[in-house]
Amino acid sequence: MSEALTAAQLDKLSLAASDLKGFLVKEPGAAEVLTQEDVRTGEADCAAVSQVMWGVALGDPAATALRRVTSELDNAAIDAADSEEELDAALAVTSTTVSLASYDSPEQARTAFKSLSSGIAECDGGFQSGAIGTGDTGKVSSDTPPEVGGETVAFTATLGQDDGGLLGPTRAVVFRHGSTIAQFSTVNPNAGVSDIDFDVPSTLVEAQDAKLG
Repeated sequence: MSEALTAAQLDKLSLAASDLKGFLVKEPGAAEVLTQEDVRTGEADCAAVSQVMWGVALGDPAATALRRVTSELDNAAIDAADSEEELDAALAVTSTTVSLASYDSPEQARTAFKSLSSGIAECDGGFQSGAIGTGDTGKVSSDTPPEVGGETVAFTATLGQDDGGLLGPTRAVVFRHGSTIAQFSTVNPNAGVSDIDFDVPSTLVEAQDAKLG
């Protein structure tokens, strides 16, 4: 897709409950939607990483659409768990903010995407980030991106707390299709108090890639 899509077009291309099994999909209310002005970043080079963490579109998009996608708890898997590892896997419920943003040209989308890929490399030592409250990023690292879109990045960021502890990590995948960028930022509410491992659900990324492709 090479031309900027309208907000209405992005809404039609956004993930819906009919696209997925085992997930709840909702459109956030206006009070839940953050903007670039809401996201505070200590270092300008790290702004793009911070924006993705908080579900805010990169650069200067022509239009955006936002969804919150939550995986449903599998009670049968919890009851059948025979070990702590199996129980942790069953409790790996995720909440993912999915943002679609369209730009006036593929070049503008590439510029926005480049700001993110550069930020991941430059800010791996950690940086200050906050939106709801404040925090210091204790760690930012590149992950292996899935094979979707024209260009794709993936990373993990972990926010610190004032007492020196760490909140659970945010895992992110971002890919570009022409002049449209799709962002996924995933958290697990239980990951801050246990060693539960989780990823951005591949089902969401693949379904969104198919709808954009």
